[in-house]
Amino acid sequence: MVVSGKIYSQDSVLHTIPKSEKTYRNTEVLLGFSWQGNVKDKVKMMRYVEIGIAKSLHTGSRHGPASFGVFLTEEMFFGAETTVFGTKLGAYTHWLIDLGLSVIYYTDLKKGNFKIRPEAGIGLGGLRLVLGYNVPTIDNRAFELLRINNAQLSIQFLLPVRKKESKINESGIFRRLFKKQ
Repeated sequence: MVVSGKIYSQDSVLHTIPKSEKTYRNTEVLLGFSWQGNVKDKVKMMRYVEIGIAKSLHTGSRHGPASFGVFLTEEMFFGAETTVFGTKLGAYTHWLIDLGLSVIYYTDLKKGNFKIRPEAGIGLGGLRLVLGYNVPTIDNRAFELLRINNAQLSIQFLLPVRKKESKINESGIFRRLFKKQ
């Protein structure tokens, strides 16, 4: 004997997003410090200072804060023999575990080197601590100083300049999901 049945119900409660789950769009100044070297050989460690601007989206939830951002920065190494500048464009996302990707063009104003750097580490709000691997691309052999430096440890601080509450919770899919039926 098989028994089958269907149950129908209607929820008339208005679902709202709690205030603790607000979303903010930030414009931030990015300050960072990096240590770059080679994981295989003993090479001179290069220390970079980084400064730039970032745009990010931060949201809080009962599971903790999550962030997504893009940034444009300049990495600078001031050595006794040479100075190296690295113009970097990157993106990241984190919810404690940080994943990012950057493209960097390094130059000493005589030679240049383009690198792609996938990054992984930890991040929370306006702080990132990531380890990246410099994937060599164009003219890698021409710039001897950076040819063998393939690993970089970076710490970045995102300092808000402008913070604006986003209306993402009241529009689009959120409005359709949480509107009163």
